[in-house]
Amino acid sequence: MTLPAGVAEAVERHPELPPFRLLLPPGWTRHLPTDDEERELLARMRERIRPLGRPDLEFQLTAGTKAAFRELRAKDGIAMYLPTQVGESTAVPMSMSACRITGPDGRPLDGQVAELFRRHGAEFLGDDRTIVRWRRTFATLPGLERVGTEQVNHLVPVPGTGRRVGVLLSTAIVRDPGDPVEGIDLDALVALADAIASTFAWAPSRGAAGD
Repeated sequence: MTLPAGVAEAVERHPELPPFRLLLPPGWTRHLPTDDEERELLARMRERIRPLGRPDLEFQLTAGTKAAFRELRAKDGIAMYLPTQVGESTAVPMSMSACRITGPDGRPLDGQVAELFRRHGAEFLGDDRTIVRWRRTFATLPGLERVGTEQVNHLVPVPGTGRRVGVLLSTAIVRDPGDPVEGIDLDALVALADAIASTFAWAPSRGAAGD
């Protein structure tokens, strides 16, 4: 799947990382992992969804958003990306987060990545073999018995760190675990997560020409 026309560029800056950028589909927005942004985002999402008469979609998006913000704040979260400005026909119960991760005790992430390949079906995204990709399925989210999630992860090593530091993009696709997978186009949403991750690129540093 390729990203449709009208994509927006999000450039992220973190004090311990080089700046990087992602291309987001139309209607997707970027948010910082703060309590204020979470409250404001949930209020705007509910205001837009309720007139559609889709309580199932409202519940899934609300639950998924709360879980994503909670997880992001527990980690070294950088930003959250959500489809908050889309219509009924394109609204999807998914979110993507970006976090900074480090190897244990300052060691390279090689051992953890090897374990992902060995036990979790990890693979490279793209022929350049830079981004490591793997999936996980959860029957339910903690405290949200009506919500399950399919998680698609993409790990990008930070250049110049000896693979000791990486940026982790985690996409959560939420649904009622009692519904058949066919109830949502899971393959299409997973492909969308891969398409967004494939646009990851390191951006010019502050002060660089053209920055």
